[in-house]
Amino acid sequence: MLEALPVGIALFELGDDDARFSCGNREFARVLQLERTPRPGGSVGEVFAGAEDGAIRELFARVRRGRDPQSYFSSQHGAKRAASRSWNIDAYPVFSGGRLTHIMVLAEQTEAKFQAKHRQVEADRLRQKADQLAELEKAKSEFLRLASHELRGPATMLGGYLSLMEDESLGPIPKRMRPVLPLLRAKAAQINLLANEMVEAARLEDQRLQLQRRRLELREVVRRCLQAARASATPKHRLRFEDRVHHKVPMMADPMRLDIIIGNLIDNAIKYSPGGGDVTVQLSIAGGLALLSVRDLGIGIAAADMDRLFVRFNRLVNESDVPGTGLGLYLARELARLHGGDIVAVSKPGEGSEFTLSLPLEPGAD
Repeated sequence: MLEALPVGIALFELGDDDARFSCGNREFARVLQLERTPRPGGSVGEVFAGAEDGAIRELFARVRRGRDPQSYFSSQHGAKRAASRSWNIDAYPVFSGGRLTHIMVLAEQTEAKFQAKHRQVEADRLRQKADQLAELEKAKSEFLRLASHELRGPATMLGGYLSLMEDESLGPIPKRMRPVLPLLRAKAAQINLLANEMVEAARLEDQRLQLQRRRLELREVVRRCLQAARASATPKHRLRFEDRVHHKVPMMADPMRLDIIIGNLIDNAIKYSPGGGDVTVQLSIAGGLALLSVRDLGIGIAAADMDRLFVRFNRLVNESDVPGTGLGLYLARELARLHGGDIVAVSKPGEGSEFTLSLPLEPGAD
């Protein structure tokens, strides 16, 4: 019955670490350009000689792992076979009593099918790669959720105890401890910020983030963010606000998310100008948009890195003394876009950077 089939067919029995040829038809030998049908008990290496040996072993290994059909395609000149060959092999799992015991192989020599199957394999490979990337992104989001949950508890407790210490509810503060409290408060705020960034990033990935818009005045938000940023600035930094508007700038926005956007831009300017200097925040209006630029005189950004600025977990430099998770700029731009705005950046290495936030004004506000 096997000899009547128009395709090569063979059955391999699976052992603990190899597969052995059980039976097959003459067409199987012809497709593989073998002189005769392989002997029963022959190993994969004996049946598929030369370069094909490793590929077929990997094919069988994929069948074992996935317990579903797999394919392999070849078009080449064999070292021991004069004629060129183009063939595809489909390997199917065979079960007995619920156990995978054999692999059935269908082999067909056809250039047209090889080309079609080759394209299919490439498409499957790309789809598998896309699935792997999707799984990686899912794992990252799950990590963000878990890490933020684990960080928030200790951060809340630390902040609570610091408040009790600061108001001396736990007793008088020793003189030598007083200079340490502001540092502890800053570190607690840093942990809390990290947890909040992780929560926001996870919400963005899951499309669960909902803006809570209300009418607010942008200049007040900017001043509040500048005041908060002074805690992370060094004495070498000079935080400046250039107001080109000189009147109220009303808009409908989520105040908490706006704090995150502007705060991250200012903090980023401070972190990446370790030598100090001016960090200038400038507010202007143009074309129905509020434009908020943040300039620093820091290390700048290489042209090759500009395309990756707003990628999640991307770090601008690989310097261990520059803190951060790679979430700040990603969050800032995504939140800006949810508001109908955007963030763009210009920079030169060694000369500093400028990030410009654009946000739609309340109608008639310009």
